[in-house]
Amino acid sequence: MAVFWDRREKPYVAFLFLTPLVWMVFSLFLGRYFPDPGKALMNLSGIWASVFVIAVLLLTPIAKFTQFRMISRYRRFVGLGAFLYSILHLIVYLVLFAGLSVSWIISDLVEKPYIYAGVLAVMILSALAITSTKKMMKRMGKNWKVVHRLVYLAAVCIVLHLWLQVKSDITVAMWISVFIVPLLAIRITQLSYYKKTFKKGLR
Repeated sequence: MAVFWDRREKPYVAFLFLTPLVWMVFSLFLGRYFPDPGKALMNLSGIWASVFVIAVLLLTPIAKFTQFRMISRYRRFVGLGAFLYSILHLIVYLVLFAGLSVSWIISDLVEKPYIYAGVLAVMILSALAITSTKKMMKRMGKNWKVVHRLVYLAAVCIVLHLWLQVKSDITVAMWISVFIVPLLAIRITQLSYYKKTFKKGLR
């Protein structure tokens, strides 16, 4: 069973996670995103990056139940999905919005502070993707878990990125926050519990 879950299903899981990307590309060529494909792709890639980060945060509490423990095998796929769509989000901004114009990007960095939160989230997800291999896990040892807890900081950055750019429509920011904030709260509660337990053990 372990071999089946760990190897045979991975291509299908990978294909499932790539489905939103295939759908976006297909829709783009069909002209569904015109006259402003950049805006549509920015929104969709950002939403899917957020969805995959939410999925990463969900995996840990769900995998604690014995009947769902098998899904922890795909934590790396989910994390790589978050990385993929966050990079796509950044590329769409750089190419379709900024036109790779340095002056445009600098102007946006001055006028739109929410970009900093977004870039920090992308940087964190990139670091987690690079260190997600088994070789890196062995090299980093105990530090690997410490580094990969930065996913919580990435989640905070995503919430900030969404709310700082809100003008009138809060729908996306609200729904992403509805999922991310409680998951962060659960994690903070767990960490504080572990710290208290650890301190008691030292007494």
